[in-house]
Amino acid sequence: MKPVGFDQKIQFQHLDFLANTLGMSKSINLYTVLDDKLIGIIKGTMSRKHVITILMKIWVGVESDVESIRDNIIKEYPYLSSDEKRCVHYCLTCIAYPFYREQMNYIGKYLKMADTVKSKVLVSQMKSLYGDRRRVEVASSAVFASSKDWGVITMDKIGVYSAIDKRLDVTDKLVKSLLIEVLMEHLSTNTVSIEMVNASALFFAFDYHITVGDIDTKRFTIINNIRDTLIERNPQNPYSY
Repeated sequence: MKPVGFDQKIQFQHLDFLANTLGMSKSINLYTVLDDKLIGIIKGTMSRKHVITILMKIWVGVESDVESIRDNIIKEYPYLSSDEKRCVHYCLTCIAYPFYREQMNYIGKYLKMADTVKSKVLVSQMKSLYGDRRRVEVASSAVFASSKDWGVITMDKIGVYSAIDKRLDVTDKLVKSLLIEVLMEHLSTNTVSIEMVNASALFFAFDYHITVGDIDTKRFTIINNIRDTLIERNPQNPYSY
């Protein structure tokens, strides 16, 4: 069976704390710092350990393709808007946890067709991908609870979710590069079109528009053809600034 992994509610404040901590020092013991931070909030030792594992996987154990962009986001993080910080956490979670990414993509697709989506519909969808087991139900609930806490979706009533009233504004070019990386990861490809990124259901919660001028040409190559403008990941990635 495909691994699930994302099975705990992750709060925005804890992701924000970790991102800021990473920007202050590389020599500290992150696990100890996080444990000290969470011990008064998450009482169960195992639950707290699982939350820390997820936080670390999102921000520390990143895929090699995004190490350099993660490092630069850490430097820039204090200067990002609140909306862009939420987008960064969302993107890094999508890369770290395919389960999270796939469920959010389904939510985006449903919300393009209707005003709301029911959690039981999504659970059924995720079980078709990950197996009919209790762990999938727990993880699906964790995705909804975390995304609601981050301000990416809203809950109208128990089990019924909708899009936020005003999408989160993203203008920073580095964050836009991260959006491109997420879609490449989602589609298992090194090439996507600008149109695909701008129209992706996966990014339903964000107000952004990527143009040729936004593309980091150190990281990506721009390929123009008759129908589309393609973005291709450069073969030398990961690279260092």
